[in-house]
Amino acid sequence: MNIRDLDDRVISAFEELVCWASGSSLLGQIAMQPNGRHEKTVSDQFCDALNEQELDEARAFREAGIGNQTYKYDILVRRASEILVAVEVKTPFTNRDGIRHKTRRNSKYLPKDMDSLKAALESGVMAAYELVTPIGCYPVDSDGEMIVLDSTIVRNEAAAKTQYGIKWPTRHDYETNASNGKPEVDLSMRELADERGLKVIQLKGWEKVLLSSPKPSIRTFLDCALYKVQIK
Repeated sequence: MNIRDLDDRVISAFEELVCWASGSSLLGQIAMQPNGRHEKTVSDQFCDALNEQELDEARAFREAGIGNQTYKYDILVRRASEILVAVEVKTPFTNRDGIRHKTRRNSKYLPKDMDSLKAALESGVMAAYELVTPIGCYPVDSDGEMIVLDSTIVRNEAAAKTQYGIKWPTRHDYETNASNGKPEVDLSMRELADERGLKVIQLKGWEKVLLSSPKPSIRTFLDCALYKVQIK
């Protein structure tokens, strides 16, 4: 199996993930009240989607390591003793600082993913990928328009939490604020890769999935993008 074959199968798994998400009532519930389930749920489903592909007797495994490395990868695709693919998954919330927190402010998240994917490639893994799926939840009126309770980001989030029971309400400027939305993910991926002598290619996305709503007054969604990470 060559690199193009691997890309094609990972892309197909991404498309399977998007299809599954569109019909998942669980993800809608998680978007409103995650209880620590958001990233694991997406990772588990992507792993299952990879195992539905024709991988030449290879299998995808969750929370696996490579040799004596300290990193645990969200997903590794193995064939006997050979590791074909490493995948890291990030599912940030789209609340007031969810994107920035997972991409730049906390070194445990996206920066660590880029370190681990670099280590995977340097150890001989054929291909490395980052799956990023921001998840959102916000209140809507009878026309389906976002309800904004306060003009300031912080106070609006607090009010939405109190009135609607949303754990991490989506910023009301998520779609337009470049530093706290999808453009920030794209920029962070490029900059973090460049700092490490890597390059990234966006293979798929952004694809928005409207999730099943846990309540009539609530809208939930998942934004999905898939990146390939390579040594320069």
